[in-house]
Amino acid sequence: MRARRLIIVLCLLCLCALPAFSSDISFSGGYTKVDMQQGNRRVILSGGAKVSTDKVVLLSDSIELYGDNYRYVTCTGNVSATEAENGISFTSPNIQYDRELGIVRSDSWIEIQDTKNQVALSGAWFEYDMEKSLMRLQMMAKIIKVTDQGLMVCRADSIEYDGEANTVSLKGNASVSWNNDTYKAAMIVVDLNTNAISLYGTITGEFNG
Repeated sequence: MRARRLIIVLCLLCLCALPAFSSDISFSGGYTKVDMQQGNRRVILSGGAKVSTDKVVLLSDSIELYGDNYRYVTCTGNVSATEAENGISFTSPNIQYDRELGIVRSDSWIEIQDTKNQVALSGAWFEYDMEKSLMRLQMMAKIIKVTDQGLMVCRADSIEYDGEANTVSLKGNASVSWNNDTYKAAMIVVDLNTNAISLYGTITGEFNG
């Protein structure tokens, strides 16, 4: 009886020790290498590598999974990813995905499509918090919004895009070109639901029509 109780306690301890972010994950590839060394579990996929989780599907030339419960996913070469629930897809030479935090990062050029909000983004550095629907882009960052008056093109050194609130914050050499007008300021905030543009700091503009 005592041994049975001890086994039950150990099982409960093991369950409590499981990562809180544990979720389904599947993967495939033309070539797969598995390293099951204790403390260094890794799966390396290549040749049509694919990883599917409950949040995102990743395709790449090469994908490496490692960490507890394969927390980290690193994709290298012709990466494309799809977050179907929010209508978001992106492409980049490399992407790193932290499954525990729900954060995707890239330090290479990246292009993003948000079909739900009819927005396209691009930049040379990228971070996406999927839990908060918050994207950050830096270096030649740009966001394009489809409107009834034509394309609204926003540029800045740094862009923060809140997909849930559908707002954009532009900082550093910020500019917005829309409806034949151009606005420039140290900081610009755009409400993409109403197309309202708020400018802060030194402001300049060119108005046509």
